[in-house]
Amino acid sequence: MSNQGHSFPEAIVALMLRLREIGIVDQNFVKLIESVPHEQFVPARYFDQAWKPQTLPMACGQTMLPPEMTIRLVDALKVEPSHSILEIGTGSGYQTALLARLAKKVFSVDRYHVLLEAAKDRLGRLGLTNVTMVQADGSSNPVGQGLYDRIIIDSSFESMPRFLLEQLVSGGIAVTVIGPPGGQQMAVRLTKVGSRFDRTDLFPIHCNPLEQGIAKAL
Repeated sequence: MSNQGHSFPEAIVALMLRLREIGIVDQNFVKLIESVPHEQFVPARYFDQAWKPQTLPMACGQTMLPPEMTIRLVDALKVEPSHSILEIGTGSGYQTALLARLAKKVFSVDRYHVLLEAAKDRLGRLGLTNVTMVQADGSSNPVGQGLYDRIIIDSSFESMPRFLLEQLVSGGIAVTVIGPPGGQQMAVRLTKVGSRFDRTDLFPIHCNPLEQGIAKAL
């Protein structure tokens, strides 16, 4: 167990057991999880709840997924060390940190400047230098720097987000959430095959719809 997790041994062990039950057992991936202290990414008043299986509020009226869900989404992305990743929705930066430990480079966008600045500070304290963060609207048009091996969006779409095809290499993978707001939603893995996606349903989840535009005040 990493030193960062010493304040949360029971919660982290419980998390690891739940992950093992669903087949996440790769020891390198487990060590990665232990190396990124989730408690450093939550608002200070929720510090003692950092590793619990619950959503938490954060700045700009946004919410954080439980760490277990974020870890499952990242695992589903099947990241390799040579990959470049587009993350739409930086949020707290926790998912960004996991991706940065796995991939060659990460390009992360968020519509909220406040969230980006806080995430930059957290990743800086962890010594992660392979991440570029930009305030941008990632809801429809291509963003970033060329094509990506992997794209991850932990927000929901009511139907298949076709614009992602334009940003993925052939054979690339996107992980996101499909389903109506307030209805049944599913985390899905979309593999680019020619001009279409092959869809694999992963697990039920609930996420807010991806917001459009750039937040002017925040």
